Amino acid sequence: MSQLELKKPIRSDQDFKALVDSGAITIIGAHALVVYLIINAEQTFPTVKVLCKKSGISDKPVRRSLVVLEEYGYIGKKETKQAQGCPASPLVPRQTNDNLS
Repeated sequence: MSQLELKKPIRSDQDFKALVDSGAITIIGAHALVVYLIINAEQTFPTVKVLCKKSGISDKPVRRSLVVLEEYGYIGKKETKQAQGCPASPLVPRQTNDNLS
């Protein structure tokens, strides 16, 4: 299972200035910039629903922005452990010799 994580956090005014001066905003676009700034402001990686609500941008542009941000290395996927427990499979009665008569 994988989950998105922030790869290039903005930790200071210098980081933000470097982002602006690099011309990255013209490449990634305004929607992706807004989504990226919201992701930076959150303690944990927000859901698409939260990103939509806080940015005022609808679902599809937010999802496209996530793809762009991943493509340019601002966010990335990290592997996570699967949840503990039994696999989700239907229960099938086990055949025994008693059932074969």
